[in-house]
Amino acid sequence: MGRSPSIGPGSPRWSPRLEEASPSKHQGIFDALVADIASGRLRPGDRLPPQRAVAAALGVDLTTVTKAYSRAREEGIIDATTGRGSFVAGEPRPASTLADVAAGAIDLSKNSPPKPQDFQRILARDIGQALSGSDESLLDYQETGGSWTNRSAGATWLGQRVDGCAPDRVILASGAQSALFAICHLLCRASRHVAVGEFCYPGIHTVAAQQELVLVPLAMDGEGILPAAFEDACRLQSLDALYITPTADNPTTASLSELRRQEIVRIARKHAVSIIEDDPYGALLDAPPPAIASLGPDITWHIATLSKCLTPALRFGYVAAPSPKQAQELAATLQAMTMMASPLLAGIATRWIRSGFLQEMSAAIGAENTGRQELAASILSGMRLAANPSAPHLWLTLPDPWRAFDFVRQAELRGVLILASASFAIAKPSLEAVRISLGAAPDRGALETALRSLRSLLDQSPPDTRRAIV
Repeated sequence: MGRSPSIGPGSPRWSPRLEEASPSKHQGIFDALVADIASGRLRPGDRLPPQRAVAAALGVDLTTVTKAYSRAREEGIIDATTGRGSFVAGEPRPASTLADVAAGAIDLSKNSPPKPQDFQRILARDIGQALSGSDESLLDYQETGGSWTNRSAGATWLGQRVDGCAPDRVILASGAQSALFAICHLLCRASRHVAVGEFCYPGIHTVAAQQELVLVPLAMDGEGILPAAFEDACRLQSLDALYITPTADNPTTASLSELRRQEIVRIARKHAVSIIEDDPYGALLDAPPPAIASLGPDITWHIATLSKCLTPALRFGYVAAPSPKQAQELAATLQAMTMMASPLLAGIATRWIRSGFLQEMSAAIGAENTGRQELAASILSGMRLAANPSAPHLWLTLPDPWRAFDFVRQAELRGVLILASASFAIAKPSLEAVRISLGAAPDRGALETALRSLRSLLDQSPPDTRRAIV
Protein backbone atom coordinates (compact mmCIF):
# COMPACT_ATOMS: atom_id res chain seq x y z
CA MET A 1 0.00 0.00 0.00
CA GLY A 2 1.49 3.35 -1.02
CA ARG A 3 1.76 6.15 1.47
CA SER A 4 -0.75 8.93 1.02
CA PRO A 5 -0.29 12.08 3.12
CA SER A 6 -3.18 14.48 3.29
CA ILE A 7 -2.91 17.59 1.19
CA GLY A 8 -5.22 19.79 3.26
CA PRO A 9 -8.87 20.80 3.45
CA GLY A 10 -10.64 22.31 0.47
CA SER A 11 -8.15 20.79 -1.96
CA PRO A 12 -8.79 18.50 -4.98
CA ARG A 13 -10.12 15.08 -4.06
CA TRP A 14 -7.00 13.03 -4.95
CA SER A 15 -4.59 12.33 -2.07
CA PRO A 16 -1.14 12.05 -3.64
CA ARG A 17 0.80 8.91 -2.82
CA LEU A 18 3.71 6.79 -4.03
CA GLU A 19 3.46 3.21 -5.26
CA GLU A 20 6.20 1.69 -3.16
CA ALA A 21 7.01 -1.03 -5.71
CA SER A 22 8.00 1.54 -8.33
CA PRO A 23 11.71 1.99 -9.11
CA SER A 24 11.71 5.79 -8.85
CA LYS A 25 9.66 8.49 -7.17
CA HIS A 26 8.27 10.02 -10.35
CA GLN A 27 7.34 6.51 -11.53
CA GLY A 28 5.70 5.93 -8.14
CA ILE A 29 3.52 9.04 -8.49
CA PHE A 30 2.57 8.08 -12.05
CA ASP A 31 1.74 4.49 -11.07
CA ALA A 32 -0.35 5.66 -8.10
CA LEU A 33 -2.27 8.05 -10.34
CA VAL A 34 -2.95 5.36 -12.96
CA ALA A 35 -3.95 2.80 -10.31
CA ASP A 36 -6.38 5.22 -8.65
CA ILE A 37 -8.00 5.98 -12.00
CA ALA A 38 -8.29 2.27 -12.80
CA SER A 39 -9.82 1.49 -9.38
CA GLY A 40 -12.39 4.28 -9.65
CA ARG A 41 -10.94 6.42 -6.84
CA LEU A 42 -10.48 9.05 -9.51
CA ARG A 43 -13.04 9.63 -12.26
CA PRO A 44 -12.96 11.51 -15.58
CA GLY A 45 -13.11 15.24 -14.92
CA ASP A 46 -11.73 15.05 -11.38
CA ARG A 47 -9.34 17.88 -10.62
CA LEU A 48 -5.79 16.99 -9.53
CA PRO A 49 -3.76 18.90 -6.95
CA PRO A 50 -1.23 21.47 -8.22
CA GLN A 51 2.25 20.06 -8.73
CA ARG A 52 3.77 22.15 -5.94
CA ALA A 53 1.15 20.86 -3.52
CA VAL A 54 1.93 17.26 -4.50
CA ALA A 55 5.67 17.88 -4.05
CA ALA A 56 5.09 19.36 -0.57
CA ALA A 57 2.74 16.54 0.46
CA LEU A 58 5.14 13.77 -0.60
CA GLY A 59 8.36 15.53 0.38
CA VAL A 60 9.83 15.28 -3.12
CA ASP A 61 11.37 17.75 -5.53
CA LEU A 62 9.03 19.66 -7.84
CA THR A 63 10.80 18.25 -10.92
CA THR A 64 9.85 14.74 -9.75
CA VAL A 65 6.16 15.64 -9.81
CA THR A 66 6.57 17.44 -13.14
CA LYS A 67 7.99 14.26 -14.70
CA ALA A 68 5.04 12.22 -13.44
CA TYR A 69 2.40 14.73 -14.59
CA SER A 70 4.14 15.19 -17.96
CA ARG A 71 4.13 11.47 -18.61
CA ALA A 72 0.46 11.21 -17.61
CA ARG A 73 -0.35 14.07 -19.97
CA GLU A 74 1.68 12.54 -22.83
CA GLU A 75 -0.16 9.23 -22.44
CA GLY A 76 -3.54 10.96 -22.45
CA ILE A 77 -4.32 10.06 -18.85
CA ILE A 78 -4.74 13.65 -17.71
CA ASP A 79 -5.66 16.90 -19.41
CA ALA A 80 -3.84 20.09 -18.40
CA THR A 81 -4.98 23.61 -19.29
CA THR A 82 -3.03 26.73 -18.39
CA GLY A 83 -4.93 28.69 -15.77
CA ARG A 84 -7.34 25.85 -14.99
CA GLY A 85 -5.08 23.05 -13.77
CA SER A 86 -4.91 19.31 -14.41
CA PHE A 87 -7.89 16.96 -14.70
CA VAL A 88 -8.45 13.24 -15.22
CA ALA A 89 -9.19 12.78 -18.93
CA GLY A 90 -11.41 10.42 -20.93
CA GLU A 91 -12.73 7.15 -19.57
CA PRO A 92 -10.94 5.12 -16.90
CA ARG A 93 -9.13 2.08 -18.18
CA PRO A 94 -7.35 -0.85 -16.52
CA ALA A 95 -3.64 -0.25 -16.29
CA SER A 96 -0.68 -2.55 -15.72
CA THR A 97 1.53 -1.19 -12.98
CA LEU A 98 4.93 -2.43 -11.94
CA ALA A 99 3.26 -4.48 -9.22
CA ASP A 100 1.29 -6.39 -11.88
CA VAL A 101 4.39 -7.52 -13.76
CA ALA A 102 6.96 -7.61 -10.94
CA ALA A 103 6.72 -11.35 -10.34
CA GLY A 104 7.89 -12.29 -13.84
CA ALA A 105 9.77 -9.14 -14.80
CA ILE A 106 13.42 -8.97 -15.76
CA ASP A 107 14.62 -5.87 -13.96
CA LEU A 108 17.18 -3.94 -16.02
CA SER A 109 16.44 -0.69 -14.20
CA LYS A 110 18.90 -1.14 -11.31
CA ASN A 111 22.57 -0.57 -12.06
CA SER A 112 23.79 -3.62 -10.19
CA PRO A 113 26.93 -5.57 -11.07
CA PRO A 114 26.66 -9.20 -12.18
CA LYS A 115 26.78 -11.54 -9.20
CA PRO A 116 30.23 -13.15 -8.86
CA GLN A 117 30.13 -16.93 -8.97
CA ASP A 118 30.20 -18.57 -5.54
CA PHE A 119 30.40 -15.13 -3.89
CA GLN A 120 27.86 -15.86 -1.14
CA ARG A 121 29.91 -18.83 0.06
CA ILE A 122 33.12 -16.80 0.00
CA LEU A 123 31.51 -13.93 1.91
CA ALA A 124 30.08 -16.28 4.55
CA ARG A 125 33.46 -18.01 4.90
CA ASP A 126 35.42 -14.79 5.32
CA ILE A 127 32.94 -13.29 7.78
CA GLY A 128 33.19 -16.50 9.78
CA GLN A 129 36.98 -16.39 9.73
CA ALA A 130 37.01 -12.73 10.74
CA LEU A 131 34.67 -13.33 13.67
CA SER A 132 36.59 -16.39 14.84
CA GLY A 133 39.84 -14.42 14.97
CA SER A 134 41.30 -12.41 17.81
CA ASP A 135 40.36 -8.95 16.50
CA GLU A 136 37.48 -7.97 18.80
CA SER A 137 37.42 -4.44 17.36
CA LEU A 138 35.30 -5.81 14.49
CA LEU A 139 32.43 -6.02 16.99
CA ASP A 140 32.92 -2.66 18.68
CA TYR A 141 32.67 1.06 17.97
CA GLN A 142 35.55 2.52 16.00
CA GLU A 143 36.70 5.95 15.00
CA THR A 144 34.21 7.50 12.55
CA GLY A 145 36.68 7.87 9.69
CA GLY A 146 37.91 4.31 10.15
CA SER A 147 40.88 2.75 11.89
CA TRP A 148 44.34 3.53 10.56
CA THR A 149 44.62 -0.06 9.32
CA ASN A 150 41.43 0.19 7.28
CA ARG A 151 42.24 3.67 6.00
CA SER A 152 45.66 2.43 4.88
CA ALA A 153 44.00 -0.42 2.98
CA GLY A 154 41.62 2.08 1.42
CA ALA A 155 44.54 4.27 0.38
CA THR A 156 46.18 1.24 -1.24
CA TRP A 157 43.04 0.45 -3.24
CA LEU A 158 42.34 4.06 -4.22
CA GLY A 159 46.03 4.54 -5.02
CA GLN A 160 45.59 2.36 -8.10
CA ARG A 161 43.65 5.27 -9.63
CA VAL A 162 44.43 8.33 -7.45
CA ASP A 163 48.05 9.48 -7.26
CA GLY A 164 49.50 10.26 -3.83
CA CYS A 165 46.54 8.92 -1.89
CA ALA A 166 47.77 8.86 1.72
CA PRO A 167 45.80 7.22 4.57
CA ASP A 168 45.34 10.54 6.39
CA ARG A 169 43.28 11.78 3.43
CA VAL A 170 41.05 8.66 3.32
CA ILE A 171 37.73 8.34 5.13
CA LEU A 172 35.50 5.27 5.31
CA ALA A 173 31.79 5.75 4.56
CA SER A 174 28.65 3.63 4.62
CA GLY A 175 28.39 3.69 0.84
CA ALA A 176 28.85 6.37 -1.80
CA GLN A 177 25.44 7.94 -1.25
CA SER A 178 26.07 8.84 2.39
CA ALA A 179 29.50 10.17 1.41
CA LEU A 180 27.92 12.31 -1.33
CA PHE A 181 25.34 13.69 1.08
CA ALA A 182 28.00 14.57 3.67
CA ILE A 183 30.33 16.18 1.12
CA CYS A 184 27.53 18.33 -0.29
CA HIS A 185 26.60 19.35 3.26
CA LEU A 186 30.19 20.49 3.80
CA LEU A 187 30.74 22.26 0.49
CA CYS A 188 27.40 23.74 -0.52
CA ARG A 189 26.76 26.53 1.97
CA ALA A 190 27.45 29.71 -0.01
CA SER A 191 25.62 29.79 -3.32
CA ARG A 192 23.94 26.36 -2.85
CA HIS A 193 24.40 25.80 -6.60
CA VAL A 194 25.97 22.57 -7.91
CA ALA A 195 26.88 22.01 -11.56
CA VAL A 196 26.03 18.58 -13.01
CA GLY A 197 25.75 17.00 -16.44
CA GLU A 198 22.37 17.46 -18.10
CA PHE A 199 21.91 13.72 -17.48
CA CYS A 200 23.30 12.55 -14.15
CA TYR A 201 23.06 9.96 -11.39
CA PRO A 202 19.66 10.24 -9.63
CA GLY A 203 21.37 10.12 -6.23
CA ILE A 204 22.56 13.72 -6.64
CA HIS A 205 18.94 14.72 -7.40
CA THR A 206 17.92 13.21 -4.06
CA VAL A 207 20.71 14.98 -2.17
CA ALA A 208 19.82 18.30 -3.80
CA ALA A 209 16.14 17.92 -2.90
CA GLN A 210 16.93 17.12 0.74
CA GLN A 211 19.47 19.95 1.13
CA GLU A 212 17.55 22.45 -1.03
CA LEU A 213 20.40 22.79 -3.50
CA VAL A 214 20.02 24.06 -7.05
CA LEU A 215 21.40 21.74 -9.73
CA VAL A 216 22.80 23.59 -12.74
CA PRO A 217 22.73 21.33 -15.84
CA LEU A 218 25.70 21.39 -18.21
CA ALA A 219 25.54 20.43 -21.88
CA MET A 220 27.18 17.10 -22.74
CA ASP A 221 28.50 15.30 -25.81
CA GLY A 222 29.72 11.76 -26.33
CA GLU A 223 32.72 12.39 -24.08
CA GLY A 224 30.83 13.96 -21.18
CA ILE A 225 30.29 17.50 -19.95
CA LEU A 226 31.55 20.31 -22.16
CA PRO A 227 34.24 22.45 -20.48
CA ALA A 228 32.84 25.55 -22.23
CA ALA A 229 29.43 24.87 -20.67
CA PHE A 230 31.08 24.55 -17.24
CA GLU A 231 32.93 27.84 -17.69
CA ASP A 232 29.75 29.59 -18.84
CA ALA A 233 27.93 28.32 -15.75
CA CYS A 234 30.76 29.61 -13.52
CA ARG A 235 30.45 33.05 -15.11
CA LEU A 236 26.66 33.18 -14.82
CA GLN A 237 26.41 32.29 -11.14
CA SER A 238 28.54 31.34 -8.18
CA LEU A 239 28.94 27.56 -7.92
CA ASP A 240 29.84 25.68 -4.75
CA ALA A 241 30.75 22.46 -6.52
CA LEU A 242 30.81 20.42 -9.70
CA TYR A 243 29.49 16.85 -9.37
CA ILE A 244 30.78 14.53 -12.05
CA THR A 245 31.21 10.85 -12.91
CA PRO A 246 34.06 11.21 -15.40
CA THR A 247 34.57 7.50 -16.14
CA ALA A 248 31.75 5.39 -17.62
CA ASP A 249 29.21 8.03 -16.63
CA ASN A 250 25.84 6.96 -15.27
CA PRO A 251 23.67 7.00 -17.38
CA THR A 252 25.43 8.11 -20.60
CA THR A 253 28.54 5.83 -20.28
CA ALA A 254 30.72 8.78 -21.45
CA SER A 255 34.35 9.00 -20.29
CA LEU A 256 36.25 12.28 -20.27
CA SER A 257 39.62 12.35 -22.02
CA GLU A 258 42.65 13.37 -19.98
CA LEU A 259 42.80 16.66 -21.87
CA ARG A 260 39.20 17.50 -20.99
CA ARG A 261 39.78 16.51 -17.36
CA GLN A 262 42.72 18.92 -17.22
CA GLU A 263 40.56 21.68 -18.68
CA ILE A 264 37.81 21.08 -16.13
CA VAL A 265 40.35 21.24 -13.29
CA ARG A 266 41.73 24.51 -14.71
CA ILE A 267 38.25 26.08 -14.87
CA ALA A 268 37.35 24.86 -11.38
CA ARG A 269 40.53 26.38 -9.92
CA LYS A 270 39.97 29.65 -11.77
CA HIS A 271 36.47 30.04 -10.32
CA ALA A 272 37.17 28.44 -6.89
CA VAL A 273 34.76 25.55 -7.46
CA SER A 274 35.24 22.25 -5.61
CA ILE A 275 34.96 19.03 -7.63
CA ILE A 276 33.09 15.95 -6.37
CA GLU A 277 34.40 13.03 -8.42
CA ASP A 278 32.15 9.97 -8.23
CA ASP A 279 34.10 6.93 -9.46
CA PRO A 280 32.04 3.75 -9.04
CA TYR A 281 33.30 2.10 -12.26
CA GLY A 282 37.00 2.97 -12.47
CA ALA A 283 38.05 -0.24 -10.72
CA LEU A 284 36.34 -2.27 -13.46
CA LEU A 285 38.46 -0.83 -16.29
CA ASP A 286 41.82 -2.26 -17.32
CA ALA A 287 43.33 1.17 -18.04
CA PRO A 288 41.06 3.98 -16.79
CA PRO A 289 42.02 7.60 -17.54
CA PRO A 290 43.77 9.45 -14.70
CA ALA A 291 41.38 10.38 -11.92
CA ILE A 292 40.47 14.04 -11.64
CA ALA A 293 41.74 13.72 -8.06
CA SER A 294 45.20 13.02 -9.54
CA LEU A 295 45.05 16.14 -11.71
CA GLY A 296 43.54 18.46 -9.11
CA PRO A 297 44.07 16.83 -5.69
CA ASP A 298 43.72 20.11 -3.79
CA ILE A 299 40.15 20.77 -5.01
CA THR A 300 38.75 17.25 -5.59
CA TRP A 301 36.76 14.92 -3.35
CA HIS A 302 37.06 11.42 -4.81
CA ILE A 303 34.34 8.87 -3.94
CA ALA A 304 34.73 5.14 -4.65
CA THR A 305 32.35 2.37 -3.66
CA LEU A 306 32.44 -1.43 -3.60
CA SER A 307 28.81 -1.61 -4.74
CA LYS A 308 29.54 -1.58 -8.49
CA CYS A 309 32.84 -3.47 -8.59
CA LEU A 310 31.83 -6.21 -6.15
CA THR A 311 28.34 -6.20 -4.61
CA PRO A 312 25.67 -3.77 -3.32
CA ALA A 313 25.45 -5.98 -0.23
CA LEU A 314 28.57 -4.23 1.06
CA ARG A 315 27.23 -0.71 1.70
CA PHE A 316 30.75 0.53 1.99
CA GLY A 317 33.02 3.03 0.30
CA TYR A 318 36.04 5.30 0.56
CA VAL A 319 36.56 9.03 0.12
CA ALA A 320 39.88 10.65 -0.73
CA ALA A 321 39.59 14.21 0.58
CA PRO A 322 41.74 17.12 -0.69
CA SER A 323 43.67 17.31 2.61
CA PRO A 324 43.92 15.58 6.00
CA LYS A 325 42.11 18.52 7.62
CA GLN A 326 39.20 18.24 5.19
CA ALA A 327 39.14 14.48 5.72
CA GLN A 328 38.55 15.05 9.43
CA GLU A 329 35.84 17.61 8.68
CA LEU A 330 34.10 14.97 6.57
CA ALA A 331 34.49 12.41 9.35
CA ALA A 332 32.80 14.79 11.80
CA THR A 333 29.87 15.22 9.40
CA LEU A 334 29.54 11.47 8.86
CA GLN A 335 29.60 10.95 12.63
CA ALA A 336 26.43 13.04 12.91
CA MET A 337 24.82 11.08 10.07
CA THR A 338 25.84 7.43 10.45
CA MET A 339 28.26 7.34 13.42
CA MET A 340 30.66 5.07 11.53
CA ALA A 341 30.98 2.61 8.69
CA SER A 342 30.51 -1.01 9.73
CA PRO A 343 33.76 -2.23 11.36
CA LEU A 344 32.98 -5.77 10.22
CA LEU A 345 32.56 -4.77 6.57
CA ALA A 346 35.63 -2.53 6.80
CA GLY A 347 37.64 -5.46 8.14
CA ILE A 348 36.42 -7.72 5.32
CA ALA A 349 37.27 -5.08 2.72
CA THR A 350 40.76 -4.66 4.18
CA ARG A 351 41.28 -8.42 4.11
CA TRP A 352 40.19 -8.57 0.45
CA ILE A 353 42.39 -5.63 -0.59
CA ARG A 354 45.46 -7.12 1.06
CA SER A 355 44.89 -10.59 -0.40
CA GLY A 356 44.16 -9.26 -3.89
CA PHE A 357 40.66 -10.77 -3.84
CA LEU A 358 38.94 -7.41 -4.40
CA GLN A 359 41.05 -6.71 -7.47
CA GLU A 360 40.46 -10.27 -8.72
CA MET A 361 36.68 -9.96 -8.33
CA SER A 362 36.63 -6.50 -9.93
CA ALA A 363 38.46 -7.92 -12.95
CA ALA A 364 36.02 -10.84 -13.16
CA ILE A 365 33.00 -8.53 -12.96
CA GLY A 366 34.51 -6.23 -15.58
CA ALA A 367 35.02 -9.25 -17.87
CA GLU A 368 31.42 -10.38 -17.35
CA ASN A 369 30.23 -6.85 -18.10
CA THR A 370 32.22 -7.00 -21.34
CA GLY A 371 30.55 -10.26 -22.32
CA ARG A 372 27.12 -8.79 -21.63
CA GLN A 373 27.96 -5.63 -23.58
CA GLU A 374 28.95 -7.78 -26.57
CA LEU A 375 25.64 -9.65 -26.34
CA ALA A 376 23.72 -6.35 -26.19
CA ALA A 377 25.66 -4.91 -29.14
CA SER A 378 24.81 -7.97 -31.21
CA ILE A 379 21.09 -7.98 -30.41
CA LEU A 380 20.71 -4.19 -30.66
CA SER A 381 22.90 -3.80 -33.74
CA GLY A 382 22.03 -0.83 -35.90
CA MET A 383 20.71 1.16 -32.93
CA ARG A 384 22.37 4.27 -31.47
CA LEU A 385 24.15 2.76 -28.48
CA ALA A 386 26.66 4.36 -26.12
CA ALA A 387 28.57 1.91 -23.95
CA ASN A 388 31.79 1.28 -22.07
CA PRO A 389 32.94 -2.35 -22.48
CA SER A 390 33.56 -2.84 -18.75
CA ALA A 391 30.53 -0.96 -17.40
CA PRO A 392 27.24 -2.60 -16.35
CA HIS A 393 24.93 -0.30 -18.35
CA LEU A 394 24.35 1.16 -21.79
CA TRP A 395 22.58 4.25 -23.12
CA LEU A 396 20.18 3.73 -26.01
CA THR A 397 18.98 6.71 -28.05
CA LEU A 398 15.55 5.73 -29.35
CA PRO A 399 14.70 5.85 -33.04
CA ASP A 400 11.91 8.15 -34.18
CA PRO A 401 9.04 8.23 -33.45
CA TRP A 402 9.59 6.49 -30.10
CA ARG A 403 9.45 8.62 -26.96
CA ALA A 404 11.27 7.43 -23.87
CA PHE A 405 8.28 7.24 -21.53
CA ASP A 406 6.24 5.34 -24.13
CA PHE A 407 9.07 2.89 -24.75
CA VAL A 408 9.65 2.29 -21.03
CA ARG A 409 5.94 1.69 -20.51
CA GLN A 410 5.66 -0.76 -23.41
CA ALA A 411 8.80 -2.57 -22.22
CA GLU A 412 7.26 -2.80 -18.76
CA LEU A 413 4.13 -4.41 -20.21
CA ARG A 414 6.43 -7.02 -21.78
CA GLY A 415 8.04 -7.69 -18.41
CA VAL A 416 11.28 -5.73 -18.89
CA LEU A 417 12.05 -2.81 -16.58
CA ILE A 418 14.33 0.01 -17.78
CA LEU A 419 14.63 3.76 -17.10
CA ALA A 420 13.81 6.74 -19.33
CA SER A 421 16.15 9.69 -19.89
CA ALA A 422 13.84 11.90 -17.80
CA SER A 423 14.86 9.89 -14.72
CA PHE A 424 18.33 11.43 -15.02
CA ALA A 425 17.53 14.91 -16.38
CA ILE A 426 17.28 18.16 -14.42
CA ALA A 427 14.81 19.72 -16.85
CA LYS A 428 12.92 18.38 -19.85
CA PRO A 429 15.36 15.92 -21.43
CA SER A 430 16.95 16.95 -24.72
CA LEU A 431 17.19 13.32 -25.79
CA GLU A 432 14.67 10.47 -26.07
CA ALA A 433 16.84 7.73 -24.56
CA VAL A 434 16.79 4.89 -22.04
CA ARG A 435 19.36 3.37 -19.71
CA ILE A 436 19.56 -0.42 -19.82
CA SER A 437 21.38 -2.03 -16.89
CA LEU A 438 22.92 -5.26 -18.16
CA GLY A 439 24.42 -6.39 -14.86
CA ALA A 440 21.04 -6.60 -13.13
CA ALA A 441 19.92 -9.70 -15.07
CA PRO A 442 20.57 -12.91 -13.11
CA ASP A 443 22.43 -14.51 -16.03
CA ARG A 444 23.13 -14.04 -19.73
CA GLY A 445 20.17 -16.21 -20.70
CA ALA A 446 17.71 -13.90 -18.92
CA LEU A 447 19.52 -10.88 -20.33
CA GLU A 448 19.23 -12.22 -23.87
CA THR A 449 15.49 -12.79 -23.39
CA ALA A 450 15.02 -9.22 -22.16
CA LEU A 451 17.16 -7.68 -24.89
CA ARG A 452 15.38 -9.60 -27.66
CA SER A 453 12.07 -8.35 -26.26
CA LEU A 454 13.38 -4.78 -26.40
CA ARG A 455 14.70 -5.31 -29.93
CA SER A 456 11.30 -6.59 -31.06
CA LEU A 457 9.72 -3.48 -29.57
CA LEU A 458 12.25 -1.18 -31.26
CA ASP A 459 11.43 -2.73 -34.62
CA GLN A 460 7.76 -1.80 -34.20
CA SER A 461 5.99 1.53 -34.37
CA PRO A 462 4.82 2.97 -31.03
CA PRO A 463 1.18 2.13 -30.24
CA ASP A 464 -1.30 5.00 -30.32
CA THR A 465 -1.97 5.58 -26.62
CA ARG A 466 -3.91 8.81 -27.04
CA ARG A 467 -7.30 8.86 -25.41
CA ALA A 468 -10.37 10.82 -26.28
CA ILE A 469 -11.00 13.81 -24.04
CA VAL A 470 -14.72 14.50 -23.55
